[in-house]
Amino acid sequence: MKKTDHRDFQVRYPVRMKECRDKTGENKHRDHGKEILHMKTARTWMALLMAIVITFACTAAFARTFGPDDSDYDDLPGITCHATVGAYDEFDKTLQVTLYADDLYEIDDLEKIGAGDRLIAGGRVYTVAEKQEDEYGDFIVKCEDGMEIVFSQAGDDKMTAQILEDDRRFMHAFAILYLPAAGNITLEDSSDPDAEAPTVYTGLEEILKVKAEKEENSIGLDYYATVITLNGNMEIERIAQDFDVAQ
Repeated sequence: MKKTDHRDFQVRYPVRMKECRDKTGENKHRDHGKEILHMKTARTWMALLMAIVITFACTAAFARTFGPDDSDYDDLPGITCHATVGAYDEFDKTLQVTLYADDLYEIDDLEKIGAGDRLIAGGRVYTVAEKQEDEYGDFIVKCEDGMEIVFSQAGDDKMTAQILEDDRRFMHAFAILYLPAAGNITLEDSSDPDAEAPTVYTGLEEILKVKAEKEENSIGLDYYATVITLNGNMEIERIAQDFDVAQ
């Protein structure tokens, strides 16, 4: 059997061999071009991703956190403040009370606050989207979650914070205490909107009964609608409840 000579094939079919070589080279060139394009695309996406990461890191690094001033424990004797009145301890003869104070901010701090900063209000952390100042000198801070907070002046260099939608003030818990009741303790209940005057209860035993009924049927003696007054001996002298008292 006669062997095929490739050179003889080239002589007989010179055009076909050239076409094969041309197509092979063209395919290689095309594949190489695709690889280059894919590499450029990958590099572009990588650069974009890095830019996003760097921007986010820089924003987080330069974001500031603003919060209310600390409460002063020296003023507790004789204080009247918002409080949640909790469980009564039969053994110690004390009531658990959680004391609350208005969130107070330095005006100088609020003048500096801007988009991207963090704001602590009512014990929660908000991210500031923008800040505006109205004609009265109040600051309106819009947060990224949609919350709008109004800061109004309280004194020479302080401002209080409240929710724009319902005027509810922001407060924070600053102490949990276990305090005895004064011998003349009273509860002034103004929670009934139809009553012309508050209902006054006197004595710890009667007040504990009313407290139990409120906890079963409503919010109990919750800080939003409840204030207490302590005497100079750090005893609970007065409890007052009014659903509008926090306004």
